[in-house]
Amino acid sequence: MAINGMLVVDADAHYLEPVPEMAEYIDEPWRSRLRGADPAKWIPVGLGDRMLAGRIRRDDLDYGYGYGVQRADQISAAMAHVGTDACVLVPNRLVTLGHVTVADLVVALNAGYIRYMLDHVCDPTRGIYTMVIACWQDPEASAEIIDEVAEHPAVAAVCLLSAGAQPPLGDPRYDPIYQAAARNDLPVVLHGAPGLNLTAGADYADFQRLIESHSVGFSVSNQIQLTSLVLAGICERFPGLRVVFEESGLFWVPMMQYRLDEYFLKRRSEAPLLTRLPSEYIRESFYFGTQPIEAPRNQKHLEMVFEAANGYEHFLYSSDYPHFDYDDPTAITRLSFLDREAKARVLAGNALDVLKLRKAGAQPWESIESPSSTSSPSTAASS
Repeated sequence: MAINGMLVVDADAHYLEPVPEMAEYIDEPWRSRLRGADPAKWIPVGLGDRMLAGRIRRDDLDYGYGYGVQRADQISAAMAHVGTDACVLVPNRLVTLGHVTVADLVVALNAGYIRYMLDHVCDPTRGIYTMVIACWQDPEASAEIIDEVAEHPAVAAVCLLSAGAQPPLGDPRYDPIYQAAARNDLPVVLHGAPGLNLTAGADYADFQRLIESHSVGFSVSNQIQLTSLVLAGICERFPGLRVVFEESGLFWVPMMQYRLDEYFLKRRSEAPLLTRLPSEYIRESFYFGTQPIEAPRNQKHLEMVFEAANGYEHFLYSSDYPHFDYDDPTAITRLSFLDREAKARVLAGNALDVLKLRKAGAQPWESIESPSSTSSPSTAASS
């Protein structure tokens, strides 16, 4: 499936997890409560009705967006449809768990998710991975789940959901999660979430349309967490920890780099752990999934984003499939300012560097030579 001889690793694809089946991997009392239950009774649903006209239909694949259950035997077909050699699956329903205040329910769902996925869905030999979901509601319990599954070859990272965390995720109360990720040599992924706009409990703003909330919700949730992590000194507290932000596009990254620099220089006493500019930490230790990649008419604008944010080495291709705004690999291959080597790094090389996809060594899906992790990317236009 390699594109023009280049591997493609999807850092963010979604699996429509079957909550009643996950319940079999959860202790009582939640096992009985969730077995056979309608997930909507326990997990918030935001952003209104995505089944309205304008959704990109894919009748060739039975994804049943948001309402059906994705079967494990469909994943390879979905990967072939998108054009990927490996994917890191993220739960679809659980992305709003940051807004659930019942801590033991959230812990139970996260435990059930990873145990179910590792038992029934993931297969590193076929390029199918996932992440262990941690939660702000109970950092200590999350750390226990991380330690339980961290050595499994299909666990590529620890994932925190960006929206809803109170306080934001740079607070030291979450250190048990970061300690568990660090001792197990796993990166931390911050997955954007929309907020519950268009439903009760809306945050950010009282939007009336999906186009409004979807345009800003995911990026704002990640901007909040980036601000908190950087200024609270996560890189100084946990040297070597790498953080990936998913599902919020790219253009916001340079803006945040220099806005944080501006106010750090004005009020550095309020970020006492920092020994360097925020932008330096971001360019060195933070990574960003590309979806939904912005497509300006003038590609030079996107090229400047790559330059400013060290994107040649720190941007990871992600599809967000099967969501209506997913990106296939042509979102990267069509960029004229990237030469072949730079495209190969964004499509797979950067993911292979930061995500834990090779715990058991090179996998059969790596059927072609992988991009070198030590080569310097070039910005020359491809021929």
